[in-house]
Amino acid sequence: PATHVSGAGYAVAPAHPQPAAAVPAPRSPAANTGAGSGASGPYGTGGPRLAGLDVRGTSLALPVPRVDANDPNAGFLAGMMASAPAELIAALKTVPAASLETRLRELRASLEMNDLGGAQETLATLELKHPDDWRVVWYRGITSLVTGDNENAALSFDAVYDAFPGEPAPKLALGVCAEVLGQLDNAAEYYRLVWATDPSFVSAAFGLARVQVAAGDRGGAVGSLESVPEASIHYTAARVAAVRARLRDRAPEEPLITDLLAASAQVSGLAGLGLDAVRREQLSTEVLGTALDWVLSGSPAARPPAPPASGGAQGPGTLLGVELNERGLRFGLERSYRMLARLAEPGAERIELVERANRFRPRTWV
Repeated sequence: PATHVSGAGYAVAPAHPQPAAAVPAPRSPAANTGAGSGASGPYGTGGPRLAGLDVRGTSLALPVPRVDANDPNAGFLAGMMASAPAELIAALKTVPAASLETRLRELRASLEMNDLGGAQETLATLELKHPDDWRVVWYRGITSLVTGDNENAALSFDAVYDAFPGEPAPKLALGVCAEVLGQLDNAAEYYRLVWATDPSFVSAAFGLARVQVAAGDRGGAVGSLESVPEASIHYTAARVAAVRARLRDRAPEEPLITDLLAASAQVSGLAGLGLDAVRREQLSTEVLGTALDWVLSGSPAARPPAPPASGGAQGPGTLLGVELNERGLRFGLERSYRMLARLAEPGAERIELVERANRFRPRTWV
């Protein structure tokens, strides 16, 4: 049967999914309505997905619909906002009469506990009793994403998008669907649209950066992450991600000097913003390790430019307070690993960090 969504005076009926359903491209008055999600555009449709995307965690981090104030159990649910999922489910069993909102909360709690069977059973009950409610369709999309039915998730979120075209939440959800389906061009457009229209959705900036990195657009990814404002609670995380987007998986033969210097400046700046010592030193080892590989590659691009002469002396420049040459970088790596060892708990991890520090220590005569 077609999927109908009631709400805001809209009723939509998207088509049945095809064997390899594509996430509908973002629509706008200026869009070409004949354009699908083909291979055109800078990202194409079958590009590599960014490794490490936590689909379940990302799905459950999508916006949660507000509780209907007219629901008979709205007051009860307001008092359970901070409850753990298992505690919430136990409390819901004491409700004299279950309502739409209590069923939705039960469904979400089951998903958070990874009780997929319980979640699907609750969803089936909701679809039977409330087939036209947009919140049920929204949670069908969430459940489908968590269980790996990505094409059905895309259809569900597209139905909500049609019902509420001005809301950023369904666009963000469609961006996630497009990303997990490998439709990077569509994913980038959805994330970009959300981030441009509502900067409170910082997850859209991170999603856009993930897609850009997967498509090989490192500069675009760095720009997206660096566009997160300093006032955001996610500013530090975005800057850490920007450093990694600049340097991870880079070939040592590439001309890395600009990105190395920018990453060094960002790590130094993060120290002043309260980045904890462990993450700061871990990030330093990534920057210094990339720089060492770059210097050792022997590539013509791996020749650090000398800074302007001062008193007639020329030097190789510095990176995180050490000279930008093999000896200086080894000393820097040794220093960071020894600091990490001091911060680690006694045991195998500390021993491994000390051994790494010793391996990087340059040869000396004393």
